[in-house]
Amino acid sequence: METIVLTGFGPFGDHTENNSEHAVHRLDGLEVHGFKVRAVSLPVAFEQAVELLDEALEPEPAAVLSVGISSEDDGYQLELLARNLRDYRLPDAAGQVVTGQPVEVDGPPQVVATLPVASIKQALTQAGLRAQLSDDAGAYLCNAIFYWVARRVSPAGFLHVPSAPERLDEVTEAVRLAVEVTA
Repeated sequence: METIVLTGFGPFGDHTENNSEHAVHRLDGLEVHGFKVRAVSLPVAFEQAVELLDEALEPEPAAVLSVGISSEDDGYQLELLARNLRDYRLPDAAGQVVTGQPVEVDGPPQVVATLPVASIKQALTQAGLRAQLSDDAGAYLCNAIFYWVARRVSPAGFLHVPSAPERLDEVTEAVRLAVEVTA
């Protein structure tokens, strides 16, 4: 059975719990339309996350949906593109601060989502969730991981979700809907 890989991030900064990590793990093993979901927890540290992803993407999955928490806690942002940029002044989980560095030295300036983002947005909206398309995945780890994955797997995309722990059930349902549409 082919897999759809879901990635979520672990704790970082003031976020001792991370809805992205918890939501994807709740869906681990789910079977949807002939695909099996496999959840992968990523540390909020680029080099360590990429090491885990190298293993997680073998054999190549049918699709990858990466999930991260948003500073905008009121809705869901389906990212349309990722920039070849790592520029974060907030230290990652390893204490690293990166400014003005590329994700990949010889990579293109940006990559686009290849998941059915408009259809995912429509499904989230129909479920009563506030969803929007976004052309700015930021410059922190969300953008870097989205860029890195999209250069290796297609279809791939990124969903920013609310960080409030009390919204975990809703976040899990939103990710499940995104997986269903992707499948």
